[in-house]
Amino acid sequence: LNDCLEMAYLVLNQCSYVVLDEADRMIDLGFAPQIESILDAMGGALKSEDETEAYRQEREDLERLGKKVPSHRLTAMFSATMPPEVERIAKNYLRHPAIVTIGDQDSGKNTRIVQRVMFLSSPSQKERELRNVLG
Repeated sequence: LNDCLEMAYLVLNQCSYVVLDEADRMIDLGFAPQIESILDAMGGALKSEDETEAYRQEREDLERLGKKVPSHRLTAMFSATMPPEVERIAKNYLRHPAIVTIGDQDSGKNTRIVQRVMFLSSPSQKERELRNVLG
């Protein structure tokens, strides 16, 4: 994607929606500069940091939906963890983000989840073990 942007084969100035899933994983793999390059190349201004103004801008964009490209960018970012680099990118590119935390915040894992790994050789074994687990 970045190569296409650099060679001007791709222009994102009318792209107003971006979804980053597994952002923490992309950053772990060293893609933070590429992510930021793509976000910087996108069209649409970021919404205001003032909450009241941001909601006004959002209503304005919703009223124009289907008639014009929204003026303000909608950025959604999903991450299983929030390491410092993910937080930094979130602060730069998200306005008024909703943060949903599931599980134990101290250890970073949900202690109620039990994971079992079973190696089964036949479909009938798989079905029987699944029935046992679901009980």
